[in-house]
Amino acid sequence: GLVVVNGSKYKKSDFEMERQIGEGSFGVVYEGRVAVNDARGLRKGDAVVLKRPKLTVEGAAELQEIESWMNDRVSRDAKGACAEFVGSFRVTRDDWLASGTNDALSKEGLWLVWRYQGDRTLAQYLAQPDYPTGLAKALLDRDDVYRGDAAVELEITQRAISQLLSSLMAMHRAGLVHRDVKPHNLVLAREPTPEFKVIDLGACACFRSGMNFTPDETIMDPKYAPPEEFLIPTDDAPDLRKMFAPVALAAGTTAWLSHRPDRFDMYSTGIVLMQLAMPSLRTNSGLQSFNRGLKKFKYDLQKWREANKGQLSRSKTAVLDAGDGAGWELAADLLRPRPYEAEDDQEARERPSAEQALKHRFF
Repeated sequence: GLVVVNGSKYKKSDFEMERQIGEGSFGVVYEGRVAVNDARGLRKGDAVVLKRPKLTVEGAAELQEIESWMNDRVSRDAKGACAEFVGSFRVTRDDWLASGTNDALSKEGLWLVWRYQGDRTLAQYLAQPDYPTGLAKALLDRDDVYRGDAAVELEITQRAISQLLSSLMAMHRAGLVHRDVKPHNLVLAREPTPEFKVIDLGACACFRSGMNFTPDETIMDPKYAPPEEFLIPTDDAPDLRKMFAPVALAAGTTAWLSHRPDRFDMYSTGIVLMQLAMPSLRTNSGLQSFNRGLKKFKYDLQKWREANKGQLSRSKTAVLDAGDGAGWELAADLLRPRPYEAEDDQEARERPSAEQALKHRFF
């Protein structure tokens, strides 16, 4: 399999485990502390996030190598867009056997290390029954907010989506497409100022190197993925991995300019915008029903809105209605089909880039 060497090289003895903070299909995430004084770039007692692969799950080890490579790339070429990656350490089978204890840090595999900046995701905030109370406190530092405060929900939506777009703009400029943008992958970093950061780069593709260009499709979440499914039309896709680096770079750049694969992430951003704006889309069933409806209307949000206007009371759509429907307009732009997928009777306009979307009047 693929083995990459990136980030500062740490040893497992540089860290101590505090608690488990999350678990996905492919890995387990912990909060830990730096245990020594001489760990590169870190101080003793600093809080870190540690992630290990679930080696019993098919593909998890390779995914962890890819994620290490992508985090290293982001920390060089798109600094600040994602959670701050500091490096990795590897626990071999022999290390694991030698440890003999039930020490969680002795589990075999490549461990990734980030600076701990917070562990609450947008998905967790959206699931709170008194939303936006908790997020208003954490993101806006406001204590006076009650459930259903439309003005605050608008401000949170503007801020969270503009932070997401800024992160994506930096990643896209570096030739990286995230491909798994969703509320679970947006963590609220508390330092230096509260800001959502993108996490989980396992599905990310790098157009400058061809790394992870054709990943295991199961990594991505179909509830947030655009209708096109692929970054560029399959018959046109160059096999970047088989080319020498300079050629791959040229082919990747050409593919990027002619097909704009970054627009994949823009559709997912549109779905996140809709969930921030409409409480009914925050449950799995509500989101799936919206996705079915949008598909039925060929990804034309205005047509979906017309057809559903009986159920869309002003109180449910206040965030989208503000500023004479600015939110509806931005969401419709982000959710439209790619021009090469549009039906004959549809206007074949391109989805905006992250940079273009940030200039939208919604903000």
